[in-house]
Amino acid sequence: MRSKVMIAVLLAGGMLAVVQAQPGRGFGGFGGVTGLVRNKAVQEDLKMTDEQVTKVGEWAKEFGPKSMEIMKDKGVEFGGKGGKGGGFGKQTPEQLEKMAAANAEISKVAYKELGDILKKEQVDRLKQIDRQNTGVNAFTHEDVVEALKLTDSQKTSIKGLATDLGKDSAEIRTEAGFGKGGGGGKGTFDPEKMAEMNKKIQKAQKEYTAKAVDLLTDDQKKTWKTLIGADFDLTKLQQGGFGKKKD
Repeated sequence: MRSKVMIAVLLAGGMLAVVQAQPGRGFGGFGGVTGLVRNKAVQEDLKMTDEQVTKVGEWAKEFGPKSMEIMKDKGVEFGGKGGKGGGFGKQTPEQLEKMAAANAEISKVAYKELGDILKKEQVDRLKQIDRQNTGVNAFTHEDVVEALKLTDSQKTSIKGLATDLGKDSAEIRTEAGFGKGGGGGKGTFDPEKMAEMNKKIQKAQKEYTAKAVDLLTDDQKKTWKTLIGADFDLTKLQQGGFGKKKD
């Protein structure tokens, strides 16, 4: 049970690359609303007060178990046979769809609850940073699809790009030793390999996002710029930590 709760916390924080690289949320292990709002660089961008930072930290601890319940409700399986053991079950197309649905619901609930802590303009900016971090997969989110008024042809093409990114990301993780439950080494966690892996995934993400933007009309591109706002240095999501801001 402890391992499952940890998975829920990691998923809520956007730290499970196996999920984040699939159509849904984030990429390279640094996406997810909970992880973003607890990142120091994001907190500074949002101009969060010390009180807000403290409340967000407390909220995040409570939100982990809630994320777990959402995943269970969406039918996401954990572990091996019978759901035993750590990690997710077999990554079948059906399970990946369930993960994507769970991630979408987790994000929806998270933003709603964060609205009680952050100001509207802070939540709006957080969503912009989230979309930048999510990249090509952001084009599959319901609110983005509606805002851009994507055609069926565009949605099909973008879904293909997201799928290809997922495959490329999986290959990058496997090459780095993080595939199929690996941790970058036998029984060890190698932060340097993790950093290098995420750097490669970031590059792939950027390339696929550019391809998605190329599919948009000029008016859609203008709307997309509004949806992502001012550029945020995504490398800070890897460098930052959690906790209160220093004076």
